[in-house]
Amino acid sequence: MENIEILDVKNDYIFKRIFGENENIFIDFVNSILNQSDDKKIKSVTFLNNEINKDSQYDKESRLDVLAQLNNGSFLNLEMQMLNTGEYEKRCLYYWAKLYEQQLSEGKSYRYLCPSICIHVLNFNFFKEKEEFITNIGLLDKKTYRVFSEDLEFVFLEVPKVPKNYYNNLDKWMHFLRGISKKEVIKMNNPNIQKAFEALEYISQSPIERGKYEARQKYLHDFNTAIETKLLEGIEIGKSEGVEIGITKGKLETAKKLKSMGLPINTVIEATGLTADELEKI
Repeated sequence: MENIEILDVKNDYIFKRIFGENENIFIDFVNSILNQSDDKKIKSVTFLNNEINKDSQYDKESRLDVLAQLNNGSFLNLEMQMLNTGEYEKRCLYYWAKLYEQQLSEGKSYRYLCPSICIHVLNFNFFKEKEEFITNIGLLDKKTYRVFSEDLEFVFLEVPKVPKNYYNNLDKWMHFLRGISKKEVIKMNNPNIQKAFEALEYISQSPIERGKYEARQKYLHDFNTAIETKLLEGIEIGKSEGVEIGITKGKLETAKKLKSMGLPINTVIEATGLTADELEKI
C-alpha cells in the first residue's frame, strides 16, 4: 500500500463512491454537519441514486451527487463541487427546487411535502467575506429572524478554509476531505472515518477505478481550462473593443467552445450566463 497513491476524495466520482454506498459513513458525516440534538439525529437513510450509470466519469451530463431520504422523511442532496462555474447561487436554488417539486405527484396535497436539505462541499472559497468554513442558510424573516419554513436548508462547506487543527467531528471529516495520512486517521479515533479511508484505499488500488478517476479529472480540467481560456480571450478583446463588448463576445466564444465539447445546454448556460435562446443562435 505504501507505493499506492491515494486518490483525491474530492473528485466527485470518488466522493460518491465513498459517501453514497455506505450508510454509516453517510450518517456520521451528515450528522456532524447538521449538528442536531440527539433525538433529531439521523438514524437511517435510503439512498435514492447510489448507482453510477453509463460510466458517469465519461458522461458530461452526469451529476455525481448523493441523494437520500432520511428516517424522518426529509430529502437530502449531498454534492461535491470542485469548480466554481459561475452563477452558483442560482444553480443551488434550481436543484433545491427540483428536489422539492419532485416529491409531489399530481393531485397530491402540499402537506405531503417534506424538508429538502442541500449540502454543498466546495473546493473553492465561495463566501469570501467570512473565514469560517461552514455556512448555514434558511428562510427567515429579515426583521424578526423568525423562521418562515424549515423545508429549505442549504449548508456550504468550503474545504480551503479548514483550520489546521480539528476540535470536533466535523473538523475531522473536513480534514479527511482535504487529504490526510492513515496515521492521522487512526489518531482521530472515529471508526466511520477509518471505514471511509479504507474504502478510499481499496478504490485507489483498483486499476479500473483509477482509470475512471483519471477520466473524470481530465474532464474537470478540460472544462475549467476551456472556461478560463475563453474568458481571458473576452477580456483581451474587451481591451481593444470596449469592456462590455469584450465580455459579451467572450461569453459567446466560450459557449461555442463548450458546445463543441459536447456539454449539455444547462451546463453551458450555467458557465456563461447566456439564455437558451441566445445559445440556439450560435
